[in-house]
Amino acid sequence: MNDPPVEPLPIPRKKMQNDYIHEWLPQKEDFLHILLELEPPPVPRICKIYCMHQPLLCTNCCHTRHEAHPFHRIQQWTGDFFKDCALHMTGLQLHLGHGGAPCPSASLNELPPFSEKSRHATAGKAVDDGEWEDMDNIPLHLQPPVGAKYLTIIDVTGVHFILVRACQCPNATSYHMQLFHAKLCPSTFEKPSTAFTFSVLDDFLRDNVECGMSGMNYYSKLRQVTSNVFPHLVVDRYQELLWVARQWCLLKLLKWNGFQDNKNCSKDRDLAPVIPMYVV
Repeated sequence: MNDPPVEPLPIPRKKMQNDYIHEWLPQKEDFLHILLELEPPPVPRICKIYCMHQPLLCTNCCHTRHEAHPFHRIQQWTGDFFKDCALHMTGLQLHLGHGGAPCPSASLNELPPFSEKSRHATAGKAVDDGEWEDMDNIPLHLQPPVGAKYLTIIDVTGVHFILVRACQCPNATSYHMQLFHAKLCPSTFEKPSTAFTFSVLDDFLRDNVECGMSGMNYYSKLRQVTSNVFPHLVVDRYQELLWVARQWCLLKLLKWNGFQDNKNCSKDRDLAPVIPMYVV
């Protein structure tokens, strides 16, 4: 007796753009409702200890909780709405060496004390050459700290002005090497004023290779990330990005070659048990 013919399984149709839109439309109102709920401060207005789910923090807690996350973008409640703000306005400083703790050998007078005056003072350095803008209308997070040694740091989260304290121990390495140990690539080796995070350099290389994005377009995106209302007021570090990215690409290649060499040399060695550890 012959078996009945087996019906072939239908081939699932590949989803098209319209299919995704039809799936999204029924959820549109729910998404919009959540976005609108996130506009006002949470209820009750209590200080929380984490960064998930848009917590509301007082100035001191915002400073303390972000000592390990100095490149987060924050907003400040004005009483009517949230406006863009910067962590340096909370008094946040970046300490090099000693695991992020202040250097015990550093002079207390190395940096002027952070004051309310420096927090709100205007600074024309934030404006590109040739641009004119009413200084009273420039958002505070686009104005670098006044009266203190700060570093312009470019990250995937945008352009930041960070007050940096170097390690002053007798055996401390040079300033630019301390920056590199903190996963910051300085644009120059002598008195660097700009640095790029490892994350932003990796992100730029990926966008350049996979998406064909030019350095100019990538930095334009970072300006929009920093301020989508006043991107033209964000400091221009496009040329420095290209220079540092070339160095970074070469270092990555050298690192991979060195890793392969060390891997081949260690094949016959007795290795200790691997203990799970993580880096962020």
